[in-house]
Amino acid sequence: MIKKPVGYDEAAAYTGEFQQLPKGKYVCVIKQVSIQESRNGNQQFVILFDIAEGEYKDFYKKMFDGDKAQNPKDAKWRGVYKQNMEGKGLPWFKGIITSIERSNNISFRWDQEKNEDSLRGKKFGGIFWRRQYEAANGNRPFATELYQIRSVEGLKDAEVPEDKLLPEGSAPTASTPAVTDPAHPLSGDDGFINIPDGIDEELPFM
Repeated sequence: MIKKPVGYDEAAAYTGEFQQLPKGKYVCVIKQVSIQESRNGNQQFVILFDIAEGEYKDFYKKMFDGDKAQNPKDAKWRGVYKQNMEGKGLPWFKGIITSIERSNNISFRWDQEKNEDSLRGKKFGGIFWRRQYEAANGNRPFATELYQIRSVEGLKDAEVPEDKLLPEGSAPTASTPAVTDPAHPLSGDDGFINIPDGIDEELPFM
């Protein structure tokens, strides 16, 4: 006879399976915004987001909860989008702010302390594609990533990009960016953010 362990009903079920978000168009919600400096010294606008509606609502929250149950210290919020704010990245950045404004019928208030907090809970339209990458075991699986931010209304006219495939032949190095244009939001640092303990008041989804 197998006896049910204490705490079994409350425990998270870890099956080793990994659910992947299908590529497509989703209404997203902002969980947190911050300004960071990239490795190249550029100012970056960083959004932590989740899926707001439909079958995959709270997708990244559920993923984070699963990671945290298994490895609390190294759990990472995976719904992250980074955009350079200066130089060639400025038009992309303005496009993001404009899309958020249109999606929520607001005007962002510039040059005010902690004005980034006013973006929490705001929605935007997200276009997601699949990008192939080189795994440590040599396999070439796909990751679904936020490719571009649009207004929610603008999603209906948007097209989902084709899969980004690795070139045949030699494997790319770990430092090879997904997109070579330095102004593009998918260029640069990795797409995960470590969320340290003790800042629950800043992250309403924890």
